[in-house]
Amino acid sequence: MSGNGVKHTIEQQRHSRPQTQRRRVRRDPRTKTLGFTSRQWPFLYVLVGNWIFALLFFFAAKFVWHWSPAEWSTAGDKLALVLKCAGFAIVPGIIGICVVAAQRLNPNLWVGRMAKPNSSLDINTRFILNTFEQFTAFLVAISLVALYSPQEEARALPILTTLFLLGRLLFWIGYHENPYLRAFGFGLTFYPTVAIYIWYVLFMTTGLRIPLF
Repeated sequence: MSGNGVKHTIEQQRHSRPQTQRRRVRRDPRTKTLGFTSRQWPFLYVLVGNWIFALLFFFAAKFVWHWSPAEWSTAGDKLALVLKCAGFAIVPGIIGICVVAAQRLNPNLWVGRMAKPNSSLDINTRFILNTFEQFTAFLVAISLVALYSPQEEARALPILTTLFLLGRLLFWIGYHENPYLRAFGFGLTFYPTVAIYIWYVLFMTTGLRIPLF
């Protein structure tokens, strides 16, 4: 068979292929839709999921759990509940410190005097740092809630603490396993705190106090 015949046969086979077998054009991940790339959209979904989950959790607890502290008339009473909640909220950070202390004995997790990048030691160390950063903002937030809330709204503190703990747990697991779970855990820790600061600033600047319960 001549060279022209072979070329003609190849062209026939190419045009006879079904449309579904032709090579698909991949979408450039840098292509933007509404200003966001295809890689950014999943994290936006996680952001929306954070707010929805936190709101549903908060309002579900509002209607299901009826509790108020026995004493809520003095600043000492309010500080006592704040410290109790803070004691639970900091537990993930304390556990992280214990884990890192044990991992420091493993020479395979070190490069010179620094933790091996992206090793479990490195990730856990960053988790501890982030947890204490988040805890500082959270502690101030629940203190503001205690300061400006009546007794029937005091249960917002343990509810916010539960969200904080759940968020830290998911963030820690996601830091090791899945970036989307990590983002969800971060948001579950951080965004309720942001909501409290918005609640506080709105009250301080306009005098409008939104009831928590």
